[in-house]
Amino acid sequence: MNKPYPFEELKGLIDQNQSVTIFLPDRPQFDEVAAALALKLALEKKGKQTAVLASTSMTVEFSQLVGVDTIGKRNEMGHNLVITLNYPLEQIEKVSYNDNGGKLNLVIQPKAGAPRVEKTQTEFSYEGGNKDLQIVIGAKDITSLGQISGQLDPQSAVNITRFAGGNFGRLNIVDAEASSYSEMMVAILYNLGFMVDEDIANNLYLGLGKATQNFLAENVGPETFEAASLCLRWGAKRSVGFVPKKPIFDQKPKPPPKLDSSSAPSPDWFEPKIFKSSNIS
Repeated sequence: MNKPYPFEELKGLIDQNQSVTIFLPDRPQFDEVAAALALKLALEKKGKQTAVLASTSMTVEFSQLVGVDTIGKRNEMGHNLVITLNYPLEQIEKVSYNDNGGKLNLVIQPKAGAPRVEKTQTEFSYEGGNKDLQIVIGAKDITSLGQISGQLDPQSAVNITRFAGGNFGRLNIVDAEASSYSEMMVAILYNLGFMVDEDIANNLYLGLGKATQNFLAENVGPETFEAASLCLRWGAKRSVGFVPKKPIFDQKPKPPPKLDSSSAPSPDWFEPKIFKSSNIS
């Protein structure tokens, strides 16, 4: 696919980083999620540690997409363990640690009269470690990311968007004429020489079909069909696409109209007709 994207610069950024975090907008569209998961799977095939983040949880609508269950709200790829207590800080007297036979013990001591810290009030997460490459897909601006926007460094991010003028990253890939983000992602994976398997191809084909109303939308162009053709060559199954709910050829034929008594022929009209020579002049 011939797209005027900065492929070489994008490839250089991907090669320089071992881990990649992909950001989705708040309440993302099906096509945006499809493109993000396709990129995640493709990066993992290259040995990259990859995470996809979204402020809102995925609904059953996205269940067809491979990898949707891995989308989270926090980047868990860091090396530093963070222990969060859902407990009022002003009620904690002291936090200490000790060596318990070579094992680390953290001791949380509440103030006198305060309730104890329950196990269910403890949360574990990761942060820090190696600097990762951040890629944003489908955002109009930073605020459209919702709660996860605080985890983004916009000055160093790669911004993939269809919104004209939506430039905020270190590298901006803007295509306002593309039919979908899946079309853009097909071009990116193809031109970067990524290995694409059936799962990646199916995600992209589903995204194309959903975004273009099964390729009937007005913004569908030659590059849309070229992207679909590549997905099929990569192993996408047409059965995973979208079809009309009730094709016209499934409709039952209409019954013939009924005749009322006034227009019906007389009973003798159906009887055999016998002609005699005397009736012929």
